[in-house]
Amino acid sequence: MVFTQEPNLSDSKLKPEMAFQHALKAEIIAILDKKKAEGKLIEYSILEGFGLDLAVFLKWFNCYSSKFFELKAFVGHRQGGVGFGNGKGEGVQVDLLLMDTDKLLFLNQFARWILIDGTKEYGTRRYAIFDNVIAKNAAMGTMQKGKQNNFRVSQLISDAISWTELSKELEIFLLP
Repeated sequence: MVFTQEPNLSDSKLKPEMAFQHALKAEIIAILDKKKAEGKLIEYSILEGFGLDLAVFLKWFNCYSSKFFELKAFVGHRQGGVGFGNGKGEGVQVDLLLMDTDKLLFLNQFARWILIDGTKEYGTRRYAIFDNVIAKNAAMGTMQKGKQNNFRVSQLISDAISWTELSKELEIFLLP
């Protein structure tokens, strides 16, 4: 079930990644409001730019949880790649993906990366949701501090999903 309209990056006055972030935040809010109405969730709070793009803090009836999302929008500016971290190879994204596989596997329960391929037509299968290990494996060349790091978009988007499917994946991931 989808709750909000799919983002149309070409219609937005915002930069593509920010337009995607606003749309995804609205979808998460709608999902969580439904959980509250069903009596499954007590409270939640969403912070933007709290390490990664979105941080979601949840109070369920039997536990607390937190989920983090890093969002990427590919619009074709880099040949087959979308950057992460800053141009100097610094930032939380780079620090996260430089961790060893055991730590990334542990952190998979808390964080997801989501990519929109803005070069694909509105309403098509143009989203990818993936974990930290997949993100690390999709880095182009050698990932390191001191240089611009990029994801190989073709690798991440090979099993693209629709906005409706992304909504379902979000709902599953947000559960404790």
